[in-house]
Amino acid sequence: MLLVLGGCAGVMRMPDELEEVKRSNHRLESENQDLKERVAIVDSLMRVQIEQSRAMRADLNSSMGWMDDRLRVVESKLDDSGLKVHELTQKVGMMQPQEERMDTLASSDSTRPQVKVDPQSLYDAAYLNVVKGNYELAILGFRDFLSYFGSTPLAPDAQYYVAECYYMQKDYQNAASEFEKLIQNYQPSGHFPPSLFKLGLIYMELKDTTRANQYLSQLVNHYPDSNEAKLAKDRLGVGR
Repeated sequence: MLLVLGGCAGVMRMPDELEEVKRSNHRLESENQDLKERVAIVDSLMRVQIEQSRAMRADLNSSMGWMDDRLRVVESKLDDSGLKVHELTQKVGMMQPQEERMDTLASSDSTRPQVKVDPQSLYDAAYLNVVKGNYELAILGFRDFLSYFGSTPLAPDAQYYVAECYYMQKDYQNAASEFEKLIQNYQPSGHFPPSLFKLGLIYMELKDTTRANQYLSQLVNHYPDSNEAKLAKDRLGVGR
């Protein structure tokens, strides 16, 4: 009897367990469906972001292309401007003897043409070519500047950049000559330490150790606190 009752109790519990299993399966299916919906939403958002990213890249590429075109136009105009400034200064040089003759023949004639070149504009045009790496044009521009405005405050700067342009082209003979002009013809300035250091490097390249050491020693003795002097000490093997 006890066995029969125990079996009946077990049979009665089975529907309850099956019902619990069904409820658990239902919850899992519901959670699975919710997860699928969330994944679908995330996937949709990712597709939207990918499309937006592609569109932004396309716009960026288009903008960059437009900017490149504009830069090429500007550079072309700047090159042309540099050449025109040089041509203008040449014309001024050609007109000066003619104006002197006109002064002799008709000093009271106020109608004769006057051509004026702004020193700062001429200097800026030459310096722009330095920045762009057009060293030959820069040298021409600065030489024109020194021809007409060699006594102005910007003259030492112009002389320095003439030398620097030759140095950047590894034309060491001309670079040395122009740096030496700066040292000999102008008052000491912020250009002297780098000029002395460059002269030391140039004469090392030219295998003239005596002159190289001469300029490096001059740099260390006269401008000991400069950054160039610290580099010169390394070259000379002198302790800091």
